[in-house]
Amino acid sequence: MTKQQGLKLSVIALAASMVIGCNSTNPTNAPQVSPEGMELKKSTPSTIAYKKEGVDFSEYDKVQILPSAVAFKKNWKRDYNRDQVSLSTRVNDADVIRMKTDLAKLFDEVFKEEFGKDAKFPIVDKVSSNTLVIRPAIINLDVAAPDVRSAINVKTYASETGQATLFLELYDGVSGEILARAVSASVAGDNSYYQWANRVSNRADAKRMIRKWAKALRIKYDEAHTSKAN
Repeated sequence: MTKQQGLKLSVIALAASMVIGCNSTNPTNAPQVSPEGMELKKSTPSTIAYKKEGVDFSEYDKVQILPSAVAFKKNWKRDYNRDQVSLSTRVNDADVIRMKTDLAKLFDEVFKEEFGKDAKFPIVDKVSSNTLVIRPAIINLDVAAPDVRSAINVKTYASETGQATLFLELYDGVSGEILARAVSASVAGDNSYYQWANRVSNRADAKRMIRKWAKALRIKYDEAHTSKAN
């Protein structure tokens, strides 16, 4: 599997809707087998995970992390702007592109930082034997109080930074065969009280959310190698 510069987000969104669309009220409605033949391993209101039967992740001693992609929740810009009285506080296309670019960059940095902590499992740019390819995306991004670059000084308060769904797929680097898929929805900066939201606080909350995802995946990866060693 070659390194890709972008992901087909429409395909990812469709796959995600197939996995989590019927699970909003009853997570056990998730199909027991994915279209690729992977088996359902976890089904909760926030997380769905599939894995290929018989795959041994301890065989993979190198990791390639593809550039992440980001997609906002459908009609997010329109819905957000509808509630804004002033034109100066509304989000424009440049704001959306900037937020997507910044979040994708932050995601890549945090994931590579987490997986780069142990030199035993190096992060590589090119695949070879025993390379695990991680293909990440953030979809359904919903930012509660974006820090819009306005000509006037406006402070926005919110009880949470926003919500996002991680769409993660793992592949065999040589064959390109899909090995696992996880879809996990999270809330960033859930404080249960209102506080000033700005670019700094939004980034900090997003970073904590991304690190939580990265650590969870890294722990599973480490556990596979630990159990093999024992």
